[in-house]
Amino acid sequence: MRFVHLFARLHRGAAFAVLGVALTTLALSLSQCRTVDERLTGVTLSSAKPGQCVTNCGKAFLAAKKLEINRHKTLVAVCAGDTVCLALENIRFEQSLELLKADHRACLATCHHQGSGDGGR
Repeated sequence: MRFVHLFARLHRGAAFAVLGVALTTLALSLSQCRTVDERLTGVTLSSAKPGQCVTNCGKAFLAAKKLEINRHKTLVAVCAGDTVCLALENIRFEQSLELLKADHRACLATCHHQGSGDGGR
């Protein structure tokens, strides 16, 4: 009977280890800091189109979301029907999605939105 308890503890420990690795990977993949919003001279040398920033933010969000969904599926499989593990994983997944949405909004806020006004009318 002790062997069963030992296996359960190892299984739970492995699930938390995978969860820790997943959270660390997520944190490192989302650390795209920009210390300065604009170039100091006000002149940019990039030839990117004005809407490219928004497109890049959307692509990054979708890629991160796809990774998170795959990570969630893997961690659900690791739980192997353990209700506590599944509940914790679902909570972690929802929090990760909220974090991704917040990062997407922050990315969009850094995009340059010139010419969106109506010229004083």
